[in-house]
Amino acid sequence: MKKTEIDGMVFRPRINDVIDLLENQGIELNKLSALEMFGRDGTAHVTAYAEKVRSLEVWEIDKSWEDSLKNNLPNAEIKIIDSINQINNGLNLPKFDLIIIDNTIPMFGPKNEPNKYCEHFDFIKNIGKIMENNAIVIFNINKQPFNYDHQLSWKKRREEFYGAMDTGNLSTEFLLNFYKELFLNLDLATDFCDCVPRHLPHLDYFVFNLRKIRKRTEENLKNIDWISLYPYIKRKNLL
Repeated sequence: MKKTEIDGMVFRPRINDVIDLLENQGIELNKLSALEMFGRDGTAHVTAYAEKVRSLEVWEIDKSWEDSLKNNLPNAEIKIIDSINQINNGLNLPKFDLIIIDNTIPMFGPKNEPNKYCEHFDFIKNIGKIMENNAIVIFNINKQPFNYDHQLSWKKRREEFYGAMDTGNLSTEFLLNFYKELFLNLDLATDFCDCVPRHLPHLDYFVFNLRKIRKRTEENLKNIDWISLYPYIKRKNLL
């Protein structure tokens, strides 16, 4: 397999580093109920961990991938659904203790709205709806986007999410602290977190072991409460 082939297997070994990280933290994968939120055909990395977890559910919006998913992941429960609509608007959702978010980067959406969503920004605030009391959440972050200055819509969305800073060059330290604060605002404490390179120097897996804590307020979070963490960033001298 040539390294220039971006789809599928070129990224697959990197998830093994994530597995090693979790096992070194004492996580017993065979006790975890896992969700892959954006399955495609399952070969990008899902097949590397599918047989290690207690159970696996895969969500995928595109029905054309269904047969491939069933062939590649015969023991998984496959659901052809809109993952983002499900997490944002669904009721009585199933709960998982391992959630992997491998969404398209940068912008994506249905055929009639191909730029509707950006990275995980449109649904991360609802991650607690599909979590058990404790859960490991793994998601992609592009720290140094390629050809970024020519992708103005993407740049705008990242600046809205991360704040008034250079979103084309985000440090690991900043991102780990940013998401710890973001999750805390969602009443989710971080027990441990780390990142694993996926496609240097751009894309990393970020790994958060989260724990639900008692809600500090009954008032619903406003966008500014969880999106804009500028005071925290300034306080930590991360700008």
